[in-house]
Amino acid sequence: MLRIPIEADGTAGVPAWIEVDLEAVAHNVRQFRGMLRSGCQLVAVVKANAYGHGLVRIARTALENGADRLAVANVAEGAQLREAGIAVPILIAGPVLPSQAPAVVQHGLVPSLGTIELAHAMGAACRRFPPVHIEVDTGMARHGVPAAQLGEFVAAVQRRGRLSIAGVFTHFAATGPDAQASMLRQLDVFTAAVDSVRELRGVNRHVCNTLGALLLPPAHLDAVRIGGGLYGFDPLGGQGPVRLRPALALRARLAAVRSAAAGEAVGYGSTFVCQRPSRLALVPLGYADGLVREVWHGAEVLVRGRRVRIVGQISMNQTVVDVTEVPEAMCGDEVVLLGAQGGEVVKAEERVGPRGSVYQVTSLLRKDLFRRFVPIRAATPLGRGVPTTAELPRSPR
Repeated sequence: MLRIPIEADGTAGVPAWIEVDLEAVAHNVRQFRGMLRSGCQLVAVVKANAYGHGLVRIARTALENGADRLAVANVAEGAQLREAGIAVPILIAGPVLPSQAPAVVQHGLVPSLGTIELAHAMGAACRRFPPVHIEVDTGMARHGVPAAQLGEFVAAVQRRGRLSIAGVFTHFAATGPDAQASMLRQLDVFTAAVDSVRELRGVNRHVCNTLGALLLPPAHLDAVRIGGGLYGFDPLGGQGPVRLRPALALRARLAAVRSAAAGEAVGYGSTFVCQRPSRLALVPLGYADGLVREVWHGAEVLVRGRRVRIVGQISMNQTVVDVTEVPEAMCGDEVVLLGAQGGEVVKAEERVGPRGSVYQVTSLLRKDLFRRFVPIRAATPLGRGVPTTAELPRSPR
């Protein structure tokens, strides 16, 4: 069995890896913490393996630098954080099956009630009064109690007893900076619904995601849920009140370099044909690793600090790039698919089409790709530094 010392960099023995800058995450948390009023909590959203960055390490870094609570998408993520020794409140900001209620209670998680069936199951699974949050649907038609039915739902929950309603929230449907008007309409629907229910007075209210937190300071209420912003994704493109740093880089080593004649086809389906004598380099990553064809087809990556293009169809575990314009490129050279090399930077935003989300670029990266965590270089006012490690992600037991 190959053993890599924990103090070693670790990337020398792997063909591809993800590099996560914990200092960037810490900086981004502090940026949001600094724009919130006193008493407004910061909920760090670490679902989907922290948007591909690494669940446990990101959760700890966020908490050490100003986050108050965490939010995940499902019971399994919350259980993994508990297994890692994280004791802060963890909200499951998504649907939970009634059959999962015992696991929610076992791990001390906070479910989002959107159905009366889950409320009944939670009441049956506990003896005390565990905290729950109620999600209110104000325009997503997805998960949550319709705003018009909130009072009736709260009454039904309270008739069953055994649950403590600790929070109430909604999700904004907007995805861009030009949707402020629609966000305000949702806020009005939410506020009117909550204010009409006497039993919800004094509970924790939260509506803002990253975009909402940046666009609508009056909507910060009692807490904001920051997801993409933690990782350096700025929906305002640097024109808002924060300056964020991208935290993730995706790197690999060229596995081979070969010559190809003009007219030679590349990859499955022969969708690309060389128009000139070319040099082609092989990257040991493919769609099974997260390079989804629709997202990465024809993408530019970096070799020796210069942009080169992916050619042909991306395979399951291999991708070809044209390095004709980089004649000195050779087997073993580093290729950067996301991040910086030399004076060039490839951003995740480059991979997003008109209907895409920048989050899918990182969140779809394979969980067991080697992750190297670049440490925080000095202690911060809100938390201590993080020791240098190079870790392989661990699956929940």
